[in-house]
Amino acid sequence: MPNVGEQIEKGGRRLTPQQQKFLDNYIHGDMTQTAAARAAGYKSPNVRAVQLLNNPVVKERMEEMRDELQAKYGVTIAKSIRDLQMIRDAALSEGNYSAAIKAEETRLRASGVMVDRKHITHENIGAMNREQILEQLNSFIDKAKTRMIDITPEEDVAADTKEPQDVSITYNSDEPT
Repeated sequence: MPNVGEQIEKGGRRLTPQQQKFLDNYIHGDMTQTAAARAAGYKSPNVRAVQLLNNPVVKERMEEMRDELQAKYGVTIAKSIRDLQMIRDAALSEGNYSAAIKAEETRLRASGVMVDRKHITHENIGAMNREQILEQLNSFIDKAKTRMIDITPEEDVAADTKEPQDVSITYNSDEPT
């Protein structure tokens, strides 16, 4: 695929400078697709980012750019996920459960299995009294409890045990799917 500004055969297609800037931001700038579209100057970045990533010419150039990075640094998603699994397994065998959990969380995020969902609520607490603030906090806690999973082990685990223990996982039945 020709780079921006290169001559192409008649009937060929290439990226516009704005599309290339979007890809540069997305691939090299470590930005989200929406942030990359916004930085490239698109007026509706949410919509344009999705359209750009579905454009066959943009997709082709994005694959080329990823292949260039892979060749340059020797990094692939598959290799990173495999390495994280080895780190997790080593941490488990050494009894370092927090490191094992962190490696597994990172591996699941990288593979797309686990997605962070955050909901940010803006409240004007300056206009609330103490009781209203406590009431709002309790409602947040109640809402969070309905979304949590109980992973408490059924029996007490001995402190000197290095082997992973079986745990039961209880899902809240009233949680929306």
